[in-house]
Amino acid sequence: MPVRFAYGLHLRGLDGVAELPATTAPTAGSQLVTVRQRHTPPPDPVPLGANRVVRLLTDGRTLDLDRRRGTATFYGPPLAPDVLAHPYLAPVAVTLNRWAGRETFHAGAFVHHGQAWVVHGGRTAGKSTLLAALATRDVSVLADDIVVLDGTDVLAGPRCVDLREPLPGGRLPTRPVRDATRLRIALPAVAPRLPLGGWLFLRWGDGPALAPVGPTELLARLAARRSLPELPSAPTGLLELAGLPGYDLTRPRDWAALDATHRLLDAALTPAGARP
Repeated sequence: MPVRFAYGLHLRGLDGVAELPATTAPTAGSQLVTVRQRHTPPPDPVPLGANRVVRLLTDGRTLDLDRRRGTATFYGPPLAPDVLAHPYLAPVAVTLNRWAGRETFHAGAFVHHGQAWVVHGGRTAGKSTLLAALATRDVSVLADDIVVLDGTDVLAGPRCVDLREPLPGGRLPTRPVRDATRLRIALPAVAPRLPLGGWLFLRWGDGPALAPVGPTELLARLAARRSLPELPSAPTGLLELAGLPGYDLTRPRDWAALDATHRLLDAALTPAGARP
């Protein structure tokens, strides 16, 4: 029977969600998890341990995540399945993957010449807007909101990007989601994993411009930004990730700069052997 997958997880309970690709052949090392909703009183909080956590979410719902049972149970008002897939799957994916020894980051990723470039940015940095703008320019987006790394491979997330406001000139259709507070752009299918090419850190300012981030600074940034730092990370793994290229990407708060930003990224990230 086909199961849905995202972030290296194979998911039951979200069978009809178009944002989650289907597969009949779960990949080695993936974890099967059943996503459930309950409208009964939630269990008491349980601190993050090696196999279970019960935590209060920012919207007042409770998530009970049990690694041994392979269940992710949400307590509270009902959620539409497509909203469970994004963004509520994010804390499930973060915790299960960190338990499995993978690194995760609050970030997005796009594909350039067969490699995944991870985009870091805070809530107002325009990360999703940049990813959506790239998608309208036929750039594949691998993940929005959460990036999961299996070694130096980036695992694909749900096939959508949610925006707070419309993207001017966007060619991709949108639909309202999350009580009409977001506009969702559907993304085409993508490979379930791709090798990591490098890192981008978003900044507002003049530009667009790229400035290299040295390995020592990059290692410090990655160590500070990894999810659930209370869970162990392999130092050699972070060193390997910091050995890849990193850049600060500065661009103005101007919709008209998106084309120039795309051209800059295309020129700077294209391997020398692939240039015309």
